[in-house]
Amino acid sequence: MRRIEDEIKPWVGDERRRGEELYSHLEKHVREIAIKCFQSFDPTMVNVPEELLRLEGVKFRRLCEGAFTNEYFEAQGKVIRDINNKIGFTRFIVEACSVYAVEWSLAVLKETRWSASKREAYLRSLMKSLYTDVAVAIHHLISDMNDEAARQRAEYDRQREEAAAADALAMQALGKALSSLASGNLTVRMTETLPARHESARHDFNNAAEALRQAMLGIAQTSDDLCRGMQEIAASTGDLSRRTEQQATTLEQTAAALDQITATVRRTSDGASQATLAAASARDEAGKSSDIMKEAESAMAEIASSSSQISQIVSVIDEIAFQTNLLALNAGVEAARAGDAGKGFAVVASEVRALAQRSADAAKEIRNLIATSTQQVERGVTLVESTGQTLAAIFGKVTEMDRLIADIAASAREQSTGLHEINTAVNQMDQVTQQNAAMVEESTAAVNEMSARAQELTGLLQRFSLSGQASATALRYAA
Repeated sequence: MRRIEDEIKPWVGDERRRGEELYSHLEKHVREIAIKCFQSFDPTMVNVPEELLRLEGVKFRRLCEGAFTNEYFEAQGKVIRDINNKIGFTRFIVEACSVYAVEWSLAVLKETRWSASKREAYLRSLMKSLYTDVAVAIHHLISDMNDEAARQRAEYDRQREEAAAADALAMQALGKALSSLASGNLTVRMTETLPARHESARHDFNNAAEALRQAMLGIAQTSDDLCRGMQEIAASTGDLSRRTEQQATTLEQTAAALDQITATVRRTSDGASQATLAAASARDEAGKSSDIMKEAESAMAEIASSSSQISQIVSVIDEIAFQTNLLALNAGVEAARAGDAGKGFAVVASEVRALAQRSADAAKEIRNLIATSTQQVERGVTLVESTGQTLAAIFGKVTEMDRLIADIAASAREQSTGLHEINTAVNQMDQVTQQNAAMVEESTAAVNEMSARAQELTGLLQRFSLSGQASATALRYAA
């Protein structure tokens, strides 16, 4: 940027004389216009300091006379910087400069009574001086902004160089740590302090490395637990497989035994059904025998009654024989009394007596036979009655046996049905057990595969250092 001193030169000749003449007319308005200008951009300034008014008078005289010297430039730079700090560049141009130009223009119009050409010359001189002042002010502000920009640029370049150096240092340290981390050393930490902007990255790396180490430790422990668990599961699965096979064999034998038992119970049920029929037939036959025994008892009773009647008849015959013998005896007595005339009658009487005697002997034998027969009939009646009672008891027992055999047959049918269902269930259990055995074999193979994968995982984890060594020699015991 070119120097303002090279751009603006002090006025000389007529231009300077015209300015001096203009100042002589406007000097008396310096205080008034200065107060208005200061209060326009700072309404709180009730009393303007006298020093400011004095400096404003010096400045306005230099403007009117075109005394653009180093003293002016330095003084204007100080003033414009103070105003810029108070109201800003925009308000300085829009408000302060406009008020300043208007007030001095009005002052020129008020103080000049001469010709229009003279007034125009004064206004031109005043506007040139005022705009020169604005140009100087703008130059100072722009110069300050350029200086600030240059300072900021230099500061930015310095910070960028420092940041680049810090970045290089941080990247070097981070790259070294990452290289060590990539080689499997999870215990690496960035202990050297980095520039402030990279401290968070250092802490983040250390936290991430620690988190990764803890995660790897957890994975290692989990892998170790998984290996042990897989081994235990494999052993348990092997035992389960063997037991399942044994169970399948046992179930198969049980199913065969149940088939035999079911067949036996079915035959028992059929035999019980046949026994029920036989018992029913025996009960019917016993009923018929009971009826026959009742008829036999009735017949024996009738025989006993007939024997009693025969005994009575024999008694009558015995009495007749006795009377006949008595009559024959009387007839012999009478024949003896009759002598020869009664001999024939005596012979008849003797025959009649002999006949009566034989009748009496026959009646006696009949009586003995009837007595014996009566005893035998009575004994037969007793036996028949006993036989009837025995048959009645047999009939009751046969009836009870028929009921029991029917119950046994019903139970046997129920047992046969239940055994059939059990047999079906056992066959299904046998099929399921066979399927389970196959699944257990598959599970055993899967567990063995998982165990191998877990061992591979353990081998991979052993490539990392978790406890400070170059490599983990015994990862499952890493702390």
